Amino acid sequence: MGAAALSLRGVAERAGLSRQAPYNHFADKEALLAELARVGFERLESRVKEIKGYPKGISLDYAANAYIEFAQSAPALFRLMFSRELVDLSRYPAATAAARSAFGSLAAIVRNLAAPERAEELSLAAWCLVHGYATLSIEMGLGSQQNRLERARLFARVISNDAVTGARR
Repeated sequence: MGAAALSLRGVAERAGLSRQAPYNHFADKEALLAELARVGFERLESRVKEIKGYPKGISLDYAANAYIEFAQSAPALFRLMFSRELVDLSRYPAATAAARSAFGSLAAIVRNLAAPERAEELSLAAWCLVHGYATLSIEMGLGSQQNRLERARLFARVISNDAVTGARR
């Protein structure tokens, strides 16, 4: 069962609670989904932040790998986190803040590689590369867990090379 089919009543029944119990914590289904997305972004950020301490070039490899691994290990949660059809995170400040913070952890790694004037652009490029691959890997079966780190290294090299060569232009 995916998030679209989820109901607060169904959640209560599966948890052995009264049908009213979820409404004591969540106004509606979207509020519950926003909370799940917030937790997902916090988990994603935690995995990316575990990379601290690696040398600059390697840290981006491992951050990309952590992102892809997160998507592959929790595909339903990953889909929910980025699906405006299921939940409009802009209506939930805590979820929006968690999403921004998760992106910020990736951007911090890129800022260590790039010239300040290129860091924002390269952070977005890194996110697009890794997110696109992570999405394709879960939706289309593109790539396997075995070649995940190899692909993450490729994406990191693309960003790292551009960070170096772009700064010289």
